[in-house]
Amino acid sequence: MDREYLEDYEHKENEQYEKFLKDIQEDRFNFEKDRYPPDKRFIKLQEPVTVLSSVRTTRNFWAQVPFCGSLVLGIDSLPERIFEKTHFSISEIPKIVDFVKETGRLQIGLCDRPTSYKGFDFLDPIFELDPPILRGFPLTIFGTEKEISIVKEAFSTLGDINYFDYLQNILDQMGIPPRKIFYDHMCVYVFLKLGGYTIGKDIDSLMVDNPEKARSLFQLCKGFIVHPLMDARSDLMNFTFEEIRWSQNLPFIYRPERIQFPCEIGKFLLRKLTYAAQDIRACNNLIDNYNAYDLRKIQKSLNEAILTNQPDIIDKSVERLSEILDNVWNDKTIPKRIKGLEIGVPLSVAALGSVAGGPIGAVGGFLAGLGFDVLSKSVEIGAEGLSERIAKWRTKSYQANIYDFKKKYKHRIVKE
Repeated sequence: MDREYLEDYEHKENEQYEKFLKDIQEDRFNFEKDRYPPDKRFIKLQEPVTVLSSVRTTRNFWAQVPFCGSLVLGIDSLPERIFEKTHFSISEIPKIVDFVKETGRLQIGLCDRPTSYKGFDFLDPIFELDPPILRGFPLTIFGTEKEISIVKEAFSTLGDINYFDYLQNILDQMGIPPRKIFYDHMCVYVFLKLGGYTIGKDIDSLMVDNPEKARSLFQLCKGFIVHPLMDARSDLMNFTFEEIRWSQNLPFIYRPERIQFPCEIGKFLLRKLTYAAQDIRACNNLIDNYNAYDLRKIQKSLNEAILTNQPDIIDKSVERLSEILDNVWNDKTIPKRIKGLEIGVPLSVAALGSVAGGPIGAVGGFLAGLGFDVLSKSVEIGAEGLSERIAKWRTKSYQANIYDFKKKYKHRIVKE
């Protein structure tokens, strides 16, 4: 990619962003319904949308794709060696590009200005997708240009004492260009200050007295405070188990309100539902063989099961989380109850209501009124019988959802 191409690309993106800002200023942007970048900037975009930018890890993204409508993967402008450590193997790029074009279930976005990708020719195939820059709401929503300028100056003054030298040394060792990180931290600082977040005072002190902790706090605030509020594209937010544990270092009021485990549950289901390795092959296998709604429903049910059975899971380990998932998946509550009920149906349920001791026809009529088909087991082979309905009725909703999923796909589930 030559510089002229990238400059034209950047100019086009800036024009679209200016229109976005103007729509906000003139009250034409619907914060509940509208999104930026707009749908038309993607290929076959499907809801719900999750954005994995440089704020969150892009590792294991194949385990998340089947459980989103579309997953937008943010690409940083990094040298090849560092890119492979933080994103994915360069050898995967052709397959990723084809997958985007064919399915729309994975999308690509840019985390940096197009001109910053000059020299990274290994990303040329990515640019053939015409990916948008992943920009959200501007800082000007939270303050005037003058207010922003004052806060930026305060950030520079504090940073010059110790923090910038510390950060420069760390980034040099990691081989990461410092410009992007410095800019990210400045934006976080401005957001926290203009937003009146008290945690901004902690950052002031740490930048001077403990730069290492300041850096960690900047990263936490970006991932769990700033990004979720400034993101104008995501319908869902995906974090790994370790990232959610990390968020517990924030003051209570800033921690995620709803805890979900999409990465770990996705990896778990890949192991249970496909023979393929946890990569593009496994992802395609799930998309081809399982209904998208069923996959999202089973993911939510497993998440509910985790929090129901282990509300303090954040204090445990990812290994313990995996163990809980196995126990929930292999739970025999409903099959055992079905077996027990079959012995006494319909006599064991005759005590329901006023039909106890009455003729069997009365029992049948009463149960039919509840939606049960007493004859379904003998009339329809394979249909959901009375005992099965009662067993599910008396269990937790997530147990019934997992049971139904395993029953529906019993010939496709490869591991029990």
